[in-house]
Formats: sequence, structure tokens, C-alpha cells
Amino acid sequence: MRILFVHNYYQQAGGEDQVFLAEQDLMRKFGHDVHEYTVRNDTIQSCQSKIKIAISLKYSNDSKKTFADILLKTIPDIVHCHNFFPLLTPSIFDACKEINIPTVLTLHNYRIICPSAILMRKNKPWELSITYSPYFTIPFRVYKNSIWGTASLARMITYHKKNKTWSKKIDRLITLTNFSKNKFLEAGFSPNNIVVKPNFIHDPDMGKSKRKPYALFIGRLSKEKGINFLLDSWKRIDFPLKMLGDGPEKSNISSDMKNIEYLGTQPNKTVIQLLKEAQFLVLPSQCYEGFPVVLVESLACGTPALVTNIGSMAEIIDHEENGLHFALGDVDDFVNSVNRLSSQHELCKILGETGRKKYLSLYTPENNYQQLHQIYLDAIQSS
Repeated sequence: MRILFVHNYYQQAGGEDQVFLAEQDLMRKFGHDVHEYTVRNDTIQSCQSKIKIAISLKYSNDSKKTFADILLKTIPDIVHCHNFFPLLTPSIFDACKEINIPTVLTLHNYRIICPSAILMRKNKPWELSITYSPYFTIPFRVYKNSIWGTASLARMITYHKKNKTWSKKIDRLITLTNFSKNKFLEAGFSPNNIVVKPNFIHDPDMGKSKRKPYALFIGRLSKEKGINFLLDSWKRIDFPLKMLGDGPEKSNISSDMKNIEYLGTQPNKTVIQLLKEAQFLVLPSQCYEGFPVVLVESLACGTPALVTNIGSMAEIIDHEENGLHFALGDVDDFVNSVNRLSSQHELCKILGETGRKKYLSLYTPENNYQQLHQIYLDAIQSS
């Protein structure tokens, strides 16, 4: 099977980029003919280019023409897009439809429902676009604190919903969790072409790693990840916390914070080793999240996770089975859960062993290949 993977890279690298590359490698490993077409937001620098992108956000004829030429050169059996925003635009799916090439789109976030992309405002889940209309989000400047940017996205979302782009032009939409699928269904999407397929990771070398007395946070240091909640809550906790990552809230971490050690950004090998040795992982995100790969890494390493009881986090981590949940924004619940995990080594061991079994049954490359390959076959058949 000849597969054309398509992706619009953001200016800051993220999880979508990793999944885009990992799925290409996976399909190559199983003998498929893999090609890619990518663009990068680095090209958006001048004020003029930003205005041009905002105007063409809904539909770009230039992008459609360029992509049509790529299709004629590649002649793929299927096109799999991971992100079209903002340079490619949904016009690329028309280019595919006009020459009857099946298409698959992975929905890593909620961009085609809400301009915020994460259904969040003021550190809380926010579903105004689902309940009413994306145009209602404009006064709140949910995209980069910009009325113009939010309005441009609201226009794009409304246009393609009205024209049924996501059901008529795309053969399969992949959501990463059942929770995410249900949010798209609530927003009016057709159930006929939505399927659930999680992300995957390669099995880390389990080897022999002795557990050490510390908790671990891995991720972007930003408000939606609950960084400020985590730092404030940890003042009440007498247990070491190691923090890995970078982001706009990094300046809030000071060297004199009790029991907190900031390690910055680390290579994946170091991250996995720290996960293997940690007593447990904490992920206090205040948004729904898409599919935090760090949770699958935690399961694979046999390390229990403490997560907020919302969204995909509560679906990946099963309460009292391979980790614990705490109520969104509830400091007491969070502190009590941390104290429980930090003091009960046997509990952590049992939760970790159950988590390892869940990884082996759901999140291995072999399992993921079977799912993705079947999605491609179904998309080709329906097209």
C-alpha cells in the first residue's frame, strides 16, 4: 500500500509531530510504501504573511493546487493527514476527493470544534463551541488572545461544519480516545466515519531498575497542564518531586522550592530511566488533553500515575487499577492521593504491574499496526 502522510508542523515541536513520524516508521516496518508532504509554520513571520494566512484559513486554493500536484506525482492509495492548520487548510481534502483518493484525518485536538483547540478557558474545561457556536468564543479571544485570530478560526469551523466537510470529504476520522470521540459526536459529527485508535510507544527495555523515593512530572510547563496548581499543592507535601519539561510557566519554578528538583528538558532515554525509577507519575492537567504519551510510557514502565479525573487521562488511567484519579482543582484530594502513593510502596507495585499489562494489551506497535492498517482498508473500501 502506498501511503502519503501529510502534516503541518507548528513552530514549537509537540506530540503530534512525534506521532506523525512514529506512524510512518511503523508502516514502513510492515513493508508499506510511505511518502510524506509537510509544511512548517516557521514561514509565517511578517505581518503581511499572518494576514494572508488568516484570510485563507477557511480554504486555500493555492494549497489545494500545490497538493493536487503532489498527489499526481505520488499517486497514493491513501492520504493520512495529522494536521492541516493553518497553512494547508481543508482544501487539500477536496484535491483528494476530485481524483478519488481516500483520506484519513487524525484528530489530535478539538481545533475543528473550537478555536481554543483544547476546549478550555481560565484553567477549566469550556464547551461553549459545542453548546452554542464557535462565534460565541470571539469576545473571549481564546486563540492567542486575539479577536481577529479567534474570529478567523470560528469562520473556518462554521463553514466546514455547514458544508459537512468532515463527513463528505474525509473517509475516516481518527480520535485517540472514546472520550474524544464522544465530544465530536456531541458537536454534531456523524458517527459513520469516526473510529478510535490510540497512540503507541515502543516497549522500553524493562531491565532491572530499583524504585527510588520520588514523584515525577513530565510535560509542557504551562497553565493548562496544571503547573501552578502542582507547585502550590506541593508546598503541603513532604516528598521529592522531579520535574521535566519546558514552557511559559518555567519561571515559576525556583531553586529554593522545598522538595522540588527541576531537571529541564531531557533526552527520551533519560526520561524513560527516570520513569522506571520513580515511585509514581503526576499529571495534574486542567484541560481534557488529547492523548498524553507520557501516560502510556508510565504504563509501559510499570509506574502508576496520579491524574485529574477528566477527559482522556481518566480513560487511559483506571482509578484504583493502574493509578489514581483526583478531582479537578481539589488540592486536598490531590495532596491526600500523593501522600497515599508516597507511603504505600506495595500499592504502587500492584498498580504498576496492572498498568504494564494494559500497555501490552493496548498500546504496543504491533497492536497499533493492526488497527491502523484496518482503518486504511476500511477507508479505501468506503471511498
